[in-house]
Amino acid sequence: MANEPARPRDAAGSLAAAVFILAGAVAWWDTTQMSDPDSYVFPRTVVVLMVAFSLLLILRNLLRGAGQRHSPVEGSQPRRLGLVAVMLGGALAMPLIGFLPTGMIVFLAIMMLAMYDPWKGARCVVFPVVGVAVVVAFFVLFAEVLRVPLPVGSLFE
Repeated sequence: MANEPARPRDAAGSLAAAVFILAGAVAWWDTTQMSDPDSYVFPRTVVVLMVAFSLLLILRNLLRGAGQRHSPVEGSQPRRLGLVAVMLGGALAMPLIGFLPTGMIVFLAIMMLAMYDPWKGARCVVFPVVGVAVVVAFFVLFAEVLRVPLPVGSLFE
């Protein structure tokens, strides 16, 4: 173990973490203009977590190195493009049809894109039901518990 070669440093990962720390500082500064505590609690919570995990990554890279390098995994380019298209479509649709319907459509579309195994048996029922339950749970969490104003949708106003 004493003669074990030093692990390479993950300079790109540390640089990305430093950029996230800088973005977190900018986001924190932006929340100082908010007077209502309900408005800045959520963004500041996300900033604290993002900065903490970025600092942990930098510390790990300094102390242990990057770990083993792996060759890139072959993947499905159409699935990757579909994921980006679904997320962009969801972002564009949310002001029109609101958070809840858009969230359900996007979640179900991403779930279908990510499903490699055939849709057979209980999977056809359980996965969509659980997906809808997850979206509704996040809606209730953000809208009712955290009091984050979510888009209703201009088509339904």
